[in-house]
Amino acid sequence: LEIGSGKGQFILDMAKKFPGMFFLGIEKNMTCAGFTAKKLVENEISNARIINEDAEEILEYLKDKSVEVIFLNFSDPWPKKRHHKRRLTSNTFLDKYDRVLKDDGKIVIKTDNVDLFEFTKELINDSSFKSISVDEDYDGLDEFDTCTEYERSFRDENVPIHRMIVVKKW
Repeated sequence: LEIGSGKGQFILDMAKKFPGMFFLGIEKNMTCAGFTAKKLVENEISNARIINEDAEEILEYLKDKSVEVIFLNFSDPWPKKRHHKRRLTSNTFLDKYDRVLKDDGKIVIKTDNVDLFEFTKELINDSSFKSISVDEDYDGLDEFDTCTEYERSFRDENVPIHRMIVVKKW
């Protein structure tokens, strides 16, 4: 499950790279969701779908323990403190992820935003998740990953990519 699929390069590339897995993207911006849908159709991708809706709405409909991995790639950092509750790594969302993730489920977070990354690290410590990998300058070489449009742009500008993988606590 990718929340905030943007223009869809990540979900497209992951679906191509792992044809035996099913990928679901959620994107609330209709134009971006349209770009993603077009890419999936043009590339004849049968193992990925995009939903144009707010993630909060869709998460309510997902079955308990039905998702293996949640990808949060370059999510909106909502920089104003009063908006932090809207962050996709806020406690509200972490509780929803805990419900839909399988017992060995993971969340993979990538961002260029240091404030969002530090905020997320702090919340994870007091949540039902634990960090298994924290990388302040991720090299992009993990086999189970691919580059997003934002990531490619940031890498071209030598902006460090921060990446964290968390799992549900047992």
